[in-house]
Amino acid sequence: MSKRCSDAISTDIFLRKRICMVEDRGVDRLSSLSDELLLHILSFLPIRSLISCQRLSHRFHALAGDSELWKRQYYSQWVRPRARRLANVRRSTFPSSKAEYSPKVSTWLDHSHLAGDGKITNWKRQYRLRHNWSKGICRVTEVEFPQYSSPQMLAKFCAGVVITADSNSGLRAWVARNPKSCIARVSFSESQTKTRFVPTALTATRGLNPHLIDIAVGFQSGYISMYNLDLETSQLNLRFTYAGSADGAISAMASSSPYILTVSHHKDLSLYEISSGLNDPGKPGLPKGARLLASLKADNIVAPTSLCIRVAHSEIIASIVYSFFHLGCGWSLGIQELRLDSNGQQLDSRLATTVDSQYNARSLQPLGRYRGGGNLNSGHRSSHSEPFRISSEPTILHQEPPTSISYSHPYLLASHADNTLTMHLVVSTSTGLFVKGGRRLWGHTSSVSAVQVSDRGKAVSVSSRGDEIRIWELETIISSPFGAQKTLKGESSIPISPENKRCERQEGVSIMSGIASFDFKETQLISDGASTKLAQIRGCVGFDDERVLLLREREVGTQLLECYDFT
Repeated sequence: MSKRCSDAISTDIFLRKRICMVEDRGVDRLSSLSDELLLHILSFLPIRSLISCQRLSHRFHALAGDSELWKRQYYSQWVRPRARRLANVRRSTFPSSKAEYSPKVSTWLDHSHLAGDGKITNWKRQYRLRHNWSKGICRVTEVEFPQYSSPQMLAKFCAGVVITADSNSGLRAWVARNPKSCIARVSFSESQTKTRFVPTALTATRGLNPHLIDIAVGFQSGYISMYNLDLETSQLNLRFTYAGSADGAISAMASSSPYILTVSHHKDLSLYEISSGLNDPGKPGLPKGARLLASLKADNIVAPTSLCIRVAHSEIIASIVYSFFHLGCGWSLGIQELRLDSNGQQLDSRLATTVDSQYNARSLQPLGRYRGGGNLNSGHRSSHSEPFRISSEPTILHQEPPTSISYSHPYLLASHADNTLTMHLVVSTSTGLFVKGGRRLWGHTSSVSAVQVSDRGKAVSVSSRGDEIRIWELETIISSPFGAQKTLKGESSIPISPENKRCERQEGVSIMSGIASFDFKETQLISDGASTKLAQIRGCVGFDDERVLLLREREVGTQLLECYDFT
């Protein structure tokens, strides 16, 4: 039988081990390694450890901030999970080759905009941007405009530039990242008659020249003016003005260079092609620079409406979404689609509604039967011919019209006064047009007055007083089971209201920036003595990959432009 060691021997062994551990702790075993080995080691660390390593030394700050490391983290966090989710939606197997990291961004789904020729992407910044969107972390800059007796100001957001239009100040451009000073301005007044034009509609899009923004302004007189904003020289130039509507003000516009879609006050829908040159002749009898491709007279369009124009292959597709009342399911949405070829010849005009999706119809075939509900113009035809399995009672019932509508193919989103949103998917093929996937979205605690959606499935909704702003990832909602508890509880949206961020000032610390994740509000007061009480939101101006812009009014009449920056 072996004897136990005495206490003296055990103590001696323990002290020797402790001394060795202390000596080992003081040895620097990392500095002698090459950068290649350190980068390989760092590639296995989580995000928090990478951020901690950047605080160790200048060398580790550079190594832990290596763009390739963050590119892999970005792929693991955002690209691979989305690919798996879409594979589950399509009920297909996720190939193992797709699960492996690929350094070619062009092979990543919907990331071609980050793989431009000669474009260098800061992947740590890109990761931080996506992280901030997912958590609602942002900064807010406010610009206040003085009160005018003229009609309210219009605003659009395009390519990082805010475009504003009003009859007193004319057309102005502001840089979204620092909206304190106007970079360009053009008056709407005629130099000879001093007549002021009252703008009623505004649209802006990236031009065929990447350094230009094409701007169209519709006026109360029915005229439309085309402008160019040069991003390199910060100059606004008037291209031409033409009579867009002879019997009413322009009430809504949408554009996709070189096409413009307009709706007049008397419900005339017109599609124009804008020539690239200032002096190019148009169609005989029309002003130079604009060619009328198609025009429709609407029978029953009820505001709000949403216009959408896109180019698919060799076709031009112009769409208008409107609301109407249906006896069975209350207020519904109708979509009219006009298809033309590249020469401007009309190919088809189709109509679909959300009535079937409000009845929770499940299609047995790719196309289904049209259930009816409101004519937009004479001569349209339904694209439905196959039967649907339809429930007797509607699952989505609205007794009041929607407060706003936003359509960016294939996503159709409507906001309501009952604190909810309704999401639909528009399916448009060469053989048919129909709407499916009606789903109520919960999360707001008050009436929703404005909503905006992008073609990538990201949406922003705003409450009527602007004190609650939510971000929605519609693609995630679509991939979840119908009626999932996560969607019903509102967990599919992210709140970014200023009140929440002020609370986060004392609580949260952003893992991406190392600073408190609260809202830094920087306000430029252009008029003195303005009331701090907020009035109704006039509309969601827009958003891109980095910012959200809102236009609101104070109770005294001054207008406030808010820029939520997620960078």
